[in-house]
Amino acid sequence: MWMTSRQLPSGVIAARSMSAATSGKLEAFAVDAASVAENSRQVAAAFKRDGLAVVRQILPPAVAEALCSRVDAELRARQSEGDDSYFGNVYGYEDAGQRWDLKLRLSPEVKEAMRALLECLQGVLEALRPSWQLTELAAMCTFPSDPGQPVHADTSHVYDQQVVTIFVALHDVPTERGPTKMYPRSHVDGELHLGMKEVDESSAVLCTLSCGDCVLMDSRLLHCGTANTSDLHRFLFYTSWMPPARRSRGSTNTILAEYEEKLSLRRWQEWTAEDFACSQSVAQ
Repeated sequence: MWMTSRQLPSGVIAARSMSAATSGKLEAFAVDAASVAENSRQVAAAFKRDGLAVVRQILPPAVAEALCSRVDAELRARQSEGDDSYFGNVYGYEDAGQRWDLKLRLSPEVKEAMRALLECLQGVLEALRPSWQLTELAAMCTFPSDPGQPVHADTSHVYDQQVVTIFVALHDVPTERGPTKMYPRSHVDGELHLGMKEVDESSAVLCTLSCGDCVLMDSRLLHCGTANTSDLHRFLFYTSWMPPARRSRGSTNTILAEYEEKLSLRRWQEWTAEDFACSQSVAQ
């Protein structure tokens, strides 16, 4: 079985039964960040099978908190400026002022978070595919009374290449703050994607996270943001990765134009360096 973070002293991950995979308990999909690097192939295999994986404590709290403050400041500034080029449009929620997908610059806070993420997850991504290109660099910002989303996939099971999205909690995300609901293994269920059968709600897992935790999600996985019934915002930092030269312009492409098709996984140490200038392409 996929060992939980509490059950993983040696970092060994093995296949688990379907009943355990769809039990609705998020810890069945979770592993501590410290165990990932030496078990990247096992984590990748489980992710390929399930369409999601949770990595606990991938960002130190201080790094997550600094990035959260940066996102809050940038969001206020961009809203005040009224420049739509800094925002993605996800189901038109931005129009109602309840959700904003903010495209981020490679600020010092973003670079520090990216270094922590990719030091841990590079091996997992490369076990899935040898080359990846950054196709999203953003923060998802929802506010009290956000109604949540309909169940959907970000890309088509039939027509699109796999995109891997990494969501990072910049603060604790309990049930009332609108965590994402995901449906394990729905990314490979053609009948479900074609509307030939209904989604099984009993299979869903609710991605309640602690500050600094992350969730990896296959873009074809069925999921939805749930309602934010709290009096607090929800900020998630997210990046998405896809094969080079396979970009499909759609909902999963929230990135500033200056970074499009320029930042590769293989050369992440270069573009997260303090002195990196975006005019230099590191896409190979």
